[in-house]
Amino acid sequence: MRRLPQTLIALSACAALGPPAIGAPAPTTLTFTTLGTNSGPIPRKDRSEPANLLRYGGQLILADVGDGAAEQLAKAGVGVDQVQTVLISHLHFDHTGGLFAFLSLRYQTSGANPVTIYGPPGTRETVTRLFAAMEHGGHAIQTMRLGGGPDAGVKVVEIRDGTSFNAGDVKITAVENSHYVTLKPSVEPRPVSLSFRFDTPRRAILYTGDTGPSPKVEHACKGVDLLVSEMMDPALAIAHIKVKRPGGPPAIYDLVEDHFRREHLSPTEVGELATACGAKTVVVTHNALERDELNGARKGVAAQFKGKVILAEDLQTF
Repeated sequence: MRRLPQTLIALSACAALGPPAIGAPAPTTLTFTTLGTNSGPIPRKDRSEPANLLRYGGQLILADVGDGAAEQLAKAGVGVDQVQTVLISHLHFDHTGGLFAFLSLRYQTSGANPVTIYGPPGTRETVTRLFAAMEHGGHAIQTMRLGGGPDAGVKVVEIRDGTSFNAGDVKITAVENSHYVTLKPSVEPRPVSLSFRFDTPRRAILYTGDTGPSPKVEHACKGVDLLVSEMMDPALAIAHIKVKRPGGPPAIYDLVEDHFRREHLSPTEVGELATACGAKTVVVTHNALERDELNGARKGVAAQFKGKVILAEDLQTF
């Protein structure tokens, strides 16, 4: 009998283990776990890149897939093969950097459960190219598997402003936000950045993704129980950049600061959005502030919002 190479034996053993069990009853209330709360794209030792997990009944939804998302899922007790739905808010690298690992590890461990990836125009091409990048690492895996490439069981659906669909019993509505408002009109094709609203019978949540002030987002979040919002303090962010990357042309700093002010939300604007939504609680993520700056940001949000304000850490569930 021909002996299998050691690499295949190891892969077979890994595949036989299957995904880890969640180990808890399926929640009857929609929950939101902040897997990664960094603003990106500069890695931090205390915050992973943007990624979030929603659970309802037996449905597991991954909202954004920043670098390290697969590891953060494992810390949350979820295997990559257990996620049925992936949402991409926009195609900036800090929100997609973990997608290659998510897909390739799913393939390597014989993930057969179907997964649907929803994202803005360009998502299909992005995923197709990630599959192509798996070619040189996948030969031994294909020998072990009984047919099916890395794209087996993976469906990609491109969505736009106003698209509504269901993931299990969770209704999801996408709305285009203002994260690309500073791009010149000549830029084509126009990139799309999305916020997502999640509705179940007992709870509604809105996740902003990356956005600046946006009437569409303000309208979409009306009546939610929980607002999960990005946040950027433009003045502090620019001050940090000048310290960490000194000597840049003043025009570059001006350009970046304009992006921060128009395409992200300041603490005051987060509070204003939460009040406009009528939310009970606002959870702040996408946060690049240092520890000694958090209290000031919390006060900035609270000055405009009288509900509960939480500056999220990685792996918190709300």
